Amino acid sequence: MKRILVLAFLGLSCGTAYAQSCAQTLRLATSSYDQGRLHELPGLLRKCLEDPRGFTETERVTAYKLLTLSYIYLEEPEKADSAMINLLKTDHFFEPNQAVDPAEFIGLYKTFRTKPVFSIGGKFGVNLTQVNVLANYYTGGDAVGNGKYSSTIAIQGGFSFEKNLFQQSKKKFLKQLILAPEILYVSRSIGYTNTPMNTISATNLVNQVFAESQTWLDLNVLLQYQLNPKSRFNPYVTLGPGISYLLGTSSSGPTTRGTTGNVVSGPAIDLANSYNKTVYSVTAGAGAKIKVGSLYVTGELRYQYGLVNAVNPEKRTNVEYTFDYAAQLNDFSVNNVSFMIGASIPVFKPQKLKKKK
Repeated sequence: MKRILVLAFLGLSCGTAYAQSCAQTLRLATSSYDQGRLHELPGLLRKCLEDPRGFTETERVTAYKLLTLSYIYLEEPEKADSAMINLLKTDHFFEPNQAVDPAEFIGLYKTFRTKPVFSIGGKFGVNLTQVNVLANYYTGGDAVGNGKYSSTIAIQGGFSFEKNLFQQSKKKFLKQLILAPEILYVSRSIGYTNTPMNTISATNLVNQVFAESQTWLDLNVLLQYQLNPKSRFNPYVTLGPGISYLLGTSSSGPTTRGTTGNVVSGPAIDLANSYNKTVYSVTAGAGAKIKVGSLYVTGELRYQYGLVNAVNPEKRTNVEYTFDYAAQLNDFSVNNVSFMIGASIPVFKPQKLKKKK
């Protein structure tokens, strides 16, 4: 046991000493660069750059920057490109200091792809469903127009993808457009009440209350327009079409019959067969994106407008729903207000840009 502890201590000591040695090497390389001894830098830095235990990430960036500058002034463009690639692979978010860095270095940097190729992420949030009645259907003589819809908070979440399709465009508007498709699992919660009302047989239905739960899979093909992409707090607006696939829907709740107060109730009724399997929508929203470490964190408020009837007119009537509860589905479209937060991981692949002919 003592031997293991001693070996571990010696290993830690050697690693620390080696790291300190590489830090000293970087200081020597910086001094050599300042004195114009550019040919010495590759030999000085090679060992610590090749060893993963050598430089810290910050030191490695500084080392590759020194090598890039040296190869620029030594007029070795291929080696300068290679050093710049290594710098960008080490720190994907590296940007030159416009006020301090030499123009040659800034010019070389601009000849590389330095933005993310795409981003992948996830998002989660809450929503409120608004029902837009297109036509009333009912079983009781006094039911028409008395039904009221309400909404409660439900949840949604899923995965997102982002890609700048016009990153190299010279037009500012196109450069700030981001394709941002997403796939979301969405639950929606709707309340419905209708009271008082009469059936055909004139039996008074004192109170009719239902709570309906829906689950959908939403695919939204959105475009983001970045309002100020160079700011740390990057606001944007988003717009695009969507298609929703119904996973399931059920309704539950009591119907109180007559003056006796008899209540009809039971397990939730599956209404999925009475709905269209797919519906279409348009989503508009606004949000902001901020860099936190190596991630981008977003917050977004959006409105989803349903374009078509959610109910299938040919299969509207559910036997249990209609005959046991005296209920009938209206024609309606579904609108949603939601707020979501998310995080995305940018994927970089730095490379030399091809010159346009």
